[in-house]
Amino acid sequence: MCEFNLNFFNLIIIASVFIGATFGLLLIFTKRINRKANVLLGLVTFIIVFWSIWILSLDFQITDYLPYFYLIPLNYSLALGPLLYLYVRKITNFNYNLSKKDSIHFLPLLIELIIHLIISREALENNVIGIETEAYLKLMPIVQFLAIVSIVIYCIYALKAIKSYHSWLNNNYSNNDAYNLRWLYRLLIVFAILWFLWTPYTIIDYVIFDFQLSISDYYPIYVLLSMITIWISAEAFLRPEVILLETNKKNSIDKENPSEEIIKKAIWLKGQMLTNLFYLNSELTLKSLADNLNIHPNILSKVINDGLDKNFSDFVNEYRVNAIIDRLHSGNYDHITLLGISFECGFNSKTTFNRAFKNIKGITPLNYKKSIKTNPV
Repeated sequence: MCEFNLNFFNLIIIASVFIGATFGLLLIFTKRINRKANVLLGLVTFIIVFWSIWILSLDFQITDYLPYFYLIPLNYSLALGPLLYLYVRKITNFNYNLSKKDSIHFLPLLIELIIHLIISREALENNVIGIETEAYLKLMPIVQFLAIVSIVIYCIYALKAIKSYHSWLNNNYSNNDAYNLRWLYRLLIVFAILWFLWTPYTIIDYVIFDFQLSISDYYPIYVLLSMITIWISAEAFLRPEVILLETNKKNSIDKENPSEEIIKKAIWLKGQMLTNLFYLNSELTLKSLADNLNIHPNILSKVINDGLDKNFSDFVNEYRVNAIIDRLHSGNYDHITLLGISFECGFNSKTTFNRAFKNIKGITPLNYKKSIKTNPV
């Protein structure tokens, strides 16, 4: 009877199977605002879980106990890229719904399943396990290469979708830290890089070792990919969910040289901001400001973008930063912390406050406050 040879790497993979399956089930079955998007990410997690089970089955020689275990299809690598991309599409646009047209993304997965059937048939005919067949040695390098290309390309499109979404946030929200997806952007980059690093592994294995490297030789990448996938799933599930107040779509009016009417409206808008102090509302959005001014959001966006050459976030936060500066110079707010003053002036997070202040004034809030004490006016 064969013994299970446990080591550091396969212990981590065993742990990743249980942790990944837990988060996968939570993402798929927990009723949340973004459940439809979470289901897609849950499927990504389960693909990595199944893949890890396949790796462990080879390492522990499960076929000695279950001779036909290799017939179970556990590899769905060509579905990873499409699922991640569609997850991003859904998470960045609550109104986006999957359609029959989206099923075209999963056609390559059929190729992977057909190849599995070919390998399984040859294995049965020759009474060997799948990885010992000629079909596996010839076809699996092709599948691996296609998976790498697919995942990298889909990750690039997903990153572009997130960048577009962040641009939309800046044009519609003054305080948007709660809505941004910088965490997902960073993790997708790492995920794509790890898959890209698979390329030299595959080339070296196929060209130099005739595709005979053992499972243990691939352990570092297996472990890293499992950890990154679980990290993405955990972040997505554990982060507080938010509902965007407006539909995520581009403004229908394209930017062009401002007309005299737009310039006049821009001057009027600046006066309204100072008179009514709209910027003190930390929940101010393009739509809510448009409602207060009794103007269409698209027109307001055009006035800000074309008439003032700013996005909505920069436009509002500039008033907030100036209000903070006025308070710092007045001397009447020395008993209040910088963060406290920033909250009074419409910011609702330290990160947004520090970033906006430095972008507008070119100096951190703390250093600005110190400069006032050093060089009082």
